Amino acid sequence: MNARAARAYAENEVDSSVASYEPGQLVVLVYERVIDHLKIGKSALQGGDYGVESFAKANDLIQKGLLACLDASAGEEIAMNLGAIYEWSLREIVKARLDRSPEKVQEVIDVLTPLYEAWLSLAPKEQLHSVQDHQSSTKSGQLNSLSVVNA
Repeated sequence: MNARAARAYAENEVDSSVASYEPGQLVVLVYERVIDHLKIGKSALQGGDYGVESFAKANDLIQKGLLACLDASAGEEIAMNLGAIYEWSLREIVKARLDRSPEKVQEVIDVLTPLYEAWLSLAPKEQLHSVQDHQSSTKSGQLNSLSVVNA
């Protein structure tokens, strides 16, 4: 199996398994990825790099995975407050990149982490553990497939 086929298979498997999750569980996964990408971008800034890909992914996840999914009619004030936080986060990420400031990135992480923890406490635990286990095995499977192909 070549590297492209291995990645496509792994992505399809994740896509089909994620479709069965509750909305709260998906929000938890989005937060996890946002925070992961922000940490990677922060490390890149600390190392003198720009972290363009990591910040772009974090930005997309905030816009498409968090902000776009808010329902102002159902959530009213909570949705508006979360929207303000997400928009602030997007602006701060841009400022952090322009200023090359890992500290600004950490501020965003510090604001998003309690929100992530709140969603984590609300999401059904059983399925979250299976998602995390699946992601770990998929990542290691992708690495194994890629190393076999590249060997």
